[in-house]
Amino acid sequence: MKKLLFLGASILFAVHVSYAQASKVMAAYNYMEEYQLSNDGNDLVEAKEAIDKAAENESTSIQGKTWYYRGMIYQLLAGDEMLSQTDDTYLMTAFKSFEKSLSLEDKKFRNSEEALMYIRAISSNVFNSGADAYQNGNYAKAYRDFNAMKEINEALEKFGGELVVETPRCVSNAAASAEAAQMIPEAIKTYEELLTMSDEANNYIFLSRLYKREGDKEKAMATLDTAAEKYPENAEVVIEQLNYYIEDNNLEGAIDKLDKAIELQPENDMLYFVKGNAYDKSGDMDKAIVQYQKAIEINPKNDKALYNAGAMYFLGANKYIEEMNELNYNETKRYNELNALRKEMYLTAKPYFERVLEIIPDDEASKKALFKINSALKQ
Repeated sequence: MKKLLFLGASILFAVHVSYAQASKVMAAYNYMEEYQLSNDGNDLVEAKEAIDKAAENESTSIQGKTWYYRGMIYQLLAGDEMLSQTDDTYLMTAFKSFEKSLSLEDKKFRNSEEALMYIRAISSNVFNSGADAYQNGNYAKAYRDFNAMKEINEALEKFGGELVVETPRCVSNAAASAEAAQMIPEAIKTYEELLTMSDEANNYIFLSRLYKREGDKEKAMATLDTAAEKYPENAEVVIEQLNYYIEDNNLEGAIDKLDKAIELQPENDMLYFVKGNAYDKSGDMDKAIVQYQKAIEINPKNDKALYNAGAMYFLGANKYIEEMNELNYNETKRYNELNALRKEMYLTAKPYFERVLEIIPDDEASKKALFKINSALKQ
């Protein structure tokens, strides 16, 4: 009889504890309701304390309702002007709570659609938070927010919710943010992940540059080689590859690579532009001009080739200016000869910049060059 009485007491104690924890859930809900009526932060703090205890208890932690209310409370914490300053993880805690409410096999839970709606709202808030952080120069926070979007999107896809922002865009923003924050290992990892989602040439270029910054030139070159195979007509990729050849003083290798590409695509004006750029960087103005001119003949609207050709003549006048500056005051004849040569170079450069402005009316570099040219020709 005593054993039965003891057993009965144990059952009553367990029921009491379970009821007490269930009351924590209701207390949290009631405090949350009070906060929404009064906007008193103390009510929200009380709600948080109650729901956290319920989330830790064995009997209430398996209830979808517990986590659903916890998500609502933490979302309110994240939106409270004062309380949100105490902890910047509230919003993600809200998301994880809603996700938990959906992942539990609780047949009594009836708020699945509302939980998904809340997760979509959180997704929008997190993405906008990342955008604001990036605009304000807080790149580390921007990276964290954009990176968190992957986890949120995975949950939305798992439970049948519609994405607010597509994952590749979020990952791309995360990679750019990490790079801007000088978080190079994180940037590399994120760009590598991005390439599994968005196989774009620029992503290979960005990743290659990061490998190079880390001193891994072999990986940098291999990444560009992959990009060149996928995008043989992309001039930016070829230029990046050329930079490595030029750094190694291997102009012959660079030109050989370009010549092979030109054999395959003789009407690709950008290849001639890149070849001109290679000669340009090596200091061979005459050969560079020939290649820029070939690019322009194939495509008269190749603004890059037009600008570079104009720039070569424009900058080519500097050698005359330097010699003019070194003349004595009585060397008037030589000064006039050099000035005439300078003006001749400017006159040759001028039409190129004018044609660039016909194509891109707001091109500032061409405007500045023309202003200097016209000013010099008036002298």
